[in-house]
Amino acid sequence: MFDNTDLMIPGPDGQLSVRTRGIEKSRGKVAVLVQGANVSGQAGYDFKFEGGTDYSFMDGLATRGVGSVTFSIRGYEKSELNSDPLSVQTEQAIEDLAAVVDWLGSEGISTPHLLGWSWGGRIAGRYVESNPDRIDRLILLDPALGGGQLILPHPSEEWWDNTYDYFFNRLEEEFTELEARKAFAALVSSTEPKAPNGIRQENANGSVPADPAAITRPTMMIYGDAAGAANYMNGSQRRGDFFESLGTQDKALVVIPGAGDYAHIQNPRHRFQKAVADFLTLS
Repeated sequence: MFDNTDLMIPGPDGQLSVRTRGIEKSRGKVAVLVQGANVSGQAGYDFKFEGGTDYSFMDGLATRGVGSVTFSIRGYEKSELNSDPLSVQTEQAIEDLAAVVDWLGSEGISTPHLLGWSWGGRIAGRYVESNPDRIDRLILLDPALGGGQLILPHPSEEWWDNTYDYFFNRLEEEFTELEARKAFAALVSSTEPKAPNGIRQENANGSVPADPAAITRPTMMIYGDAAGAANYMNGSQRRGDFFESLGTQDKALVVIPGAGDYAHIQNPRHRFQKAVADFLTLS
């Protein structure tokens, strides 16, 4: 068993919900996991259900010697929001990420690794541009890097509805066991029924893309082979061009077959866990 902690820490707009896994036994190998647009880090990276095997990405890293910390951006899961839900955009998420990294520093972990999934890839990439000394290695998991075409229309509501049907269908049947699709859809729709629509407002107004040349930390870009079909995943640069433009020679581009945008909780999840852990434990 691994050491687990759920806690609240001060954030820029209220208390932030944080979860840790195995950091006491990680010997300094700790990764901060940044959520995507619709669900918290807790739901996205620590998914478990009765009868499911090895779905928790946090557990998968811990078994491979990497501790992890995830959190909910303001307005998601239990994290507080004292402002307009449409204002919860990349800049605000970067502020929340910075608060988590600062908190880890106060706990004696000064340069954690950083992983961002989907929208979290944009958040993580842009954070590293300005804070290269605050993290060790960076992983962009199917990142929505930003920029490019406007993703219209503007949202008509402040909140996005996390419905059962939406998530059941997002976990493609060809890549995901039926019971996992049911369990994930039930989990999110019951525990996180709404999410701030700020990211959709940002995508409609025009997002600031991550700048690969400004990312100088060792970086892995990793994808499921069927990921990235949605408009919001197509940023201002093609993936290969972004990879070649990274400001580091310590980098890897990995594509794993049989998965989509939720690859780390789909059928090839063990390969994702291993590939990520292997990159993060390089000396």
